[in-house]
Amino acid sequence: MVFVVQMTLNVSMEKGEVTESLEKNEAVACGKSPQAEAKIRVPVKVDGAEARVLELEQDARGTEILQIVATERGCSIEELVIVRDGEGEPLVADVALDAGDPDKGPLHVHYPGEVKVTVFYQAGHDVHEFKRFEAVKDVLAWAIEAFKVDSSLATELVLVRHGQKDELPEREHIGHLVGKDSELALDLVRGDIANGSSA
Repeated sequence: MVFVVQMTLNVSMEKGEVTESLEKNEAVACGKSPQAEAKIRVPVKVDGAEARVLELEQDARGTEILQIVATERGCSIEELVIVRDGEGEPLVADVALDAGDPDKGPLHVHYPGEVKVTVFYQAGHDVHEFKRFEAVKDVLAWAIEAFKVDSSLATELVLVRHGQKDELPEREHIGHLVGKDSELALDLVRGDIANGSSA
């Protein structure tokens, strides 16, 4: 049996790097390909940005995601919580992570605490506190009930930031809309009016 080993040697390499290169090439030549460390891809959503995918070690914990976000925000990991999409309570910070089910959505990172949401509708307004991981659709359902909107009109209503026209996505978490703030003002409007059409 003959093995052909193709190897390019850079003269500027240190002795240890050359030895490591030789060992890897030898292993490949003998059919023993080096094992890449297993990684998991975890989708994570922070603030209003699209979810991004973090590549973490197979045995990663929630604290690793918190550390990444805390470093970006300039805060401590104790100032943040992780919530799995669609769940009603934050996860324990050192929870073991997995790639999860892509249909379940990303993990969300929020500041802790509630958000005081003021919703304006016609000539009135009402205020209610929501957990940061509750979604716009939860606020919409509350507002429709709070303002006693007729069911025939309720399906046409959407939420927009106070004084603006862009409809908020129903699955967006309240915490992503406010960041570190603890208050949010929204308008309850007809969807076609919010988007500027005159249907």
